[in-house]
Amino acid sequence: MKLEWRSHRASCACAVHEILASRRQVLLAGLALGSLVKIGVLRAGPMALPARVAGVVIPSSAVAAQAAAFAQQSCPDFLFNHCMRTFVFGALFLQKQGMLYDAEQAFVAAALHDLGLLPAFSSAKGSFEIDGADAAEKFMVEHGGGAARANTVWHAVEMHDGKWPLTRRQGPEAMLVSAGAGCDVDGPDMDVISDQQIAETLVAFPRLQFKKRFTALLIDHCRRKPTAQRGTWLEGLCREQVPGAWTQSVTDEIASSAFPE
Repeated sequence: MKLEWRSHRASCACAVHEILASRRQVLLAGLALGSLVKIGVLRAGPMALPARVAGVVIPSSAVAAQAAAFAQQSCPDFLFNHCMRTFVFGALFLQKQGMLYDAEQAFVAAALHDLGLLPAFSSAKGSFEIDGADAAEKFMVEHGGGAARANTVWHAVEMHDGKWPLTRRQGPEAMLVSAGAGCDVDGPDMDVISDQQIAETLVAFPRLQFKKRFTALLIDHCRRKPTAQRGTWLEGLCREQVPGAWTQSVTDEIASSAFPE
């Protein structure tokens, strides 16, 4: 495992291109006819979830089901599917590393990790990572998760796009959300996740124009709260979108402090 997951995944992202290589197109076409039954997808109602995707069991405990329902109710369809793929891809990553994790806590964190991008969960000044973490923690507490488990979920959400060495220190649940989200946004490591696993995941949770719609969501967030993302994954995008908001530099902060020297 690389020390810096983000650097590693970025290096392979250009080779993936939304799984459009011909061999994967053929695989997806075949799976589209029969995989929904094979992997246990029950689409009878809007809240139905697969029992298993790409060999990964989808948690079905009360709090996991409630988290999935809350996420599906709160998020646009493309974002909800991204959150579900985040769990599956992250679980496959940890399996490859031979690591155990609390599936329920990891699933809740994955399901709710992008709530902070939505205006309904946005604070006046907080980053989307903090807003999402606060919302996920509140959900866990209100649904009987307990303070310790809610704390694990908070850290998994807050650190899902941070520096990998720090995320790894938080434990396997945080690693799962970070690795899974990174895989879905930047492209999978083909040494970790196979064509078959990717294809089954996309059948269960289609991307629904994810690139275009997710980019638009990020841009909207940056335009609403550009300076909230200082020092985060989105800082560069927010500076591009609202350059006039970035008026104070680090040197300005130092010079304007109350100390004489």
